[in-house]
Order: sequence, then C-alpha cells, then structure tokens
Amino acid sequence: MSVSIFWIDRALLAAGFGPSLFVIVLLVESFTRPGYDPWSRFGSELANGERGWTVIAAFIAAGVLTVAFAVGLRRSLVHGRAAVAGPLLVGLFGIGLVIAGAFVVDPKPGYPPGGTGTATGTLVGSIHDNNLLPTWLAMTAAMAVMAWRFADDPDMRPWMWYTVAAAAVSLGTLMAALALFDSTTQTGSWHGLWQRIAIAVGFTWFGAVAVQRLRSTRNRVHYSATA
Repeated sequence: MSVSIFWIDRALLAAGFGPSLFVIVLLVESFTRPGYDPWSRFGSELANGERGWTVIAAFIAAGVLTVAFAVGLRRSLVHGRAAVAGPLLVGLFGIGLVIAGAFVVDPKPGYPPGGTGTATGTLVGSIHDNNLLPTWLAMTAAMAVMAWRFADDPDMRPWMWYTVAAAAVSLGTLMAALALFDSTTQTGSWHGLWQRIAIAVGFTWFGAVAVQRLRSTRNRVHYSATA
C-alpha cells in the first residue's frame, strides 16, 4: 500500500466521527437556543429559527462524512462477514442524514417562540418526517451486520456486545420518544430527552467503529512493513 493511499484510507475512516460531531452540535444548540426546551422538543426542530442553519449544516455535513466513512469502511473490511452489507447500510444512513438536513421539519407549536406551528403539513416537512424511520433502520441494520462480523472473531466479542447494546438502546429510546409525542396536537413531554439518548448512543457508535478500524489498519500496515 502506497503512503498516499494509506492516508486517504485513514481520512475516509476518520470521517466516521461525523455523526459524533453532529451530537455535539445538537447538544450545544439544544441548551443555548433561546426559547427552546430540549426535553419536550425533537432535535430537528432546531433547524427552524434564526440559528436553524447550524443544525441544517450539521445534518448535511454529518451525512456526507458518513458516506465517506462507508467508502473507507468498505476498503478496510476487504472481505468476510458484512464486508459489503455493512458499508452499504452505513452509506444509506449517511444519505438519510443529508435528506434530514435538506428537507427541514415543519415548525411545531411554541417553537420558534410564539409560533403556532404548521396547520397543514408541507411536502418538505413530510419528507423529513417520513425519512426518520428508514434512516434509523439503516443505522440499526448496519449495527446488526457489524455485530455479526465482530462475532466471528473471539477477540472482537466485546465489540459485538457493545454494538448489540448500542443498537437496542438507540432503537428502543427512539421508539419511546415517538410514543410520547402526540402527532395530532404536535406536542408531547420528555420525548426530546429520549430522542437525545437515542441519537447520542447511536451516532457515537460510528466514531467508536472508526477508532477500531483506524487501529486495525495501522496494525496491519505495521505488520506488513516489518514482515
């Protein structure tokens, strides 16, 4: 492997930190945005308001970086279990993030402050809402196939259990958030908290896998150079 290809591959794998950076932006905006209650509002509602562009940009940037990570992951895994399915599902998740940013959610009652929400849902808002579950299922499926790969190596069993736990917690807390939200009145309580747990657990998994793959490729290249 040439030096240039080696560093390109590492840059692609490092792009796996994109979803984790989104979590940071989401949390900072959640607790600094005037008139916004993070416990009773979905994170995507931050795409509305004067600083809405920050979350829109974070969605799109995280999505593009995730697609780049999918390319790096495919090059890293080479062959074996999930070598194709894992990167493909990661890429689909990344595309879902781009869609979430490009198609902004309709405003809900009370945010931006003083707003009454959107009486009749827009096409753009509908695309955003309907994009949620497919995107989350792509992430969950990516975790499932990667757990399957980790299970094939006894040394990777801790990663298997971490991945299974992250998938279960992330999907379960998202379902709790959706259950606490009343789609008729467009209001709810505590759904914002549960969604943030889902996002934090699920999205940071990509960064963790990026670290694992970066270490793996570094060790493989070091072994090849000394063999």
